Amino acid sequence: MPIKSIVVHLADDPRHLPRLRLAADLANRFDAHLNVVYAKERVDMPAGIVGRGASMAFIEVAEETEREHAAATRKEVEEVCAGLRSWEWHEAQGEVDKVVARWAHLSDLVIAEQSPQVHLEDKIIPHMADHLVMLAGAPMLLVPDNWAGGSVGKQILVAWKNSREANGAVRSALPFLKQADKVEVLAHSPDPIADPPGSDVVRYLGYHGIDAEIVGASADGGNHILETAAAQGSDLIVMGAYAKTMRLGEFIAFGTTGVVMRNATIPVLMRH
Repeated sequence: MPIKSIVVHLADDPRHLPRLRLAADLANRFDAHLNVVYAKERVDMPAGIVGRGASMAFIEVAEETEREHAAATRKEVEEVCAGLRSWEWHEAQGEVDKVVARWAHLSDLVIAEQSPQVHLEDKIIPHMADHLVMLAGAPMLLVPDNWAGGSVGKQILVAWKNSREANGAVRSALPFLKQADKVEVLAHSPDPIADPPGSDVVRYLGYHGIDAEIVGASADGGNHILETAAAQGSDLIVMGAYAKTMRLGEFIAFGTTGVVMRNATIPVLMRH
């Protein structure tokens, strides 16, 4: 399926510009419409604010600051997107994953940020991207927090396992794969269907005119995927996404998915 509608989530996080530039580049590359969704949680009063007057003053200052941040970000968006054929700005407050998911439902690709991994608990608690990859109904391109920009999709590593999720990711990535200079496959092993592991997806990609080669097979999971991507000089990983449902309907990526989502240093195209 061609990529003709892209959604990117923005906020005033310090790494939003590389994400915006990537979204604009992909919209230009695929001649797609770009929806820029500036979404943040609603302003809450922190503990320690006492009294109605103090509370109202805090909210007024916080909301004015947020309006200034949004206006500054919109100005950046207008500059970056000036040459695009079609784009729109949307601004909302609320549960960010659900706000972005509403736009993503009728998109071909949603671009989201990796949460900063500052504290130990950041490795194990649910993040916005965990929820979005499950809610979006579209492939998600995860942009690492420390990614400074650059090419995406010239050399692609497909982390392959014969599953519904990985199959959906590969199909969603076909527009990228068809334009890539090199496509490599790291297969999950053992695979009772394909001999050698990965030969089935290499054959499938061949039907689409994509030459792919197997660079290995492993059951080691996320760390091996990241190590292989680094060793091969990949600039994009394609893989399925798996998550568990927690209490109150929360999702958290686990196993291989969780390791990659929290430790990737290059963009990752995922699909649940």
